[in-house]
Amino acid sequence: MARITNLRSLPTIALTLTALVGTITSAGAQGAQPVSSDVHAANPSDPGLIELYSTPEPGQLGPMNWDGAIGDWAPGSFESRHWDDNDYTEVQFIGCTLSGSTPGKSVGVKLWQSIPFSLDKDMGTQTYYNCFTSLTASTRAWWNVHYEDGDKRYFTIPQINGSQTIRATVSVKRVYVDTALAD
Repeated sequence: MARITNLRSLPTIALTLTALVGTITSAGAQGAQPVSSDVHAANPSDPGLIELYSTPEPGQLGPMNWDGAIGDWAPGSFESRHWDDNDYTEVQFIGCTLSGSTPGKSVGVKLWQSIPFSLDKDMGTQTYYNCFTSLTASTRAWWNVHYEDGDKRYFTIPQINGSQTIRATVSVKRVYVDTALAD
């Protein structure tokens, strides 16, 4: 009979030890925190501050803006990173250059909507011209469509100078993706 009583008291002992160890750990975590030299009050007029978006409506995604660059993409060779989006997408290229024997005139940008467990949906192609005129010149295009069953988007470059088979690659100094129609 003594063995049964001892086995029944084991969970109680384990619970008591857990509580004691947790109390000791908690007491040690309440010590003084070092003061950081980075701590300062935010000034709302600082040029480096960005506006945070409010919580999206139920069933909607919040804005997902990002930027990056493209290095040596041939037609159909790569796809951009994927991002969450519901309806509006704007893609801007700044400073397009072409490597190859012909001068850069245009680049096609095709937007896709990723559909899980199915073929991705083609959302259309826009042709960018102006970004080839200088390293600071930009071209932007937007898509305002949506297909059901997918919230991720990405873009590809299907053609350079109007050709899908050109033996050249395009680089873009800066790429901006904006998913907020409001700006």
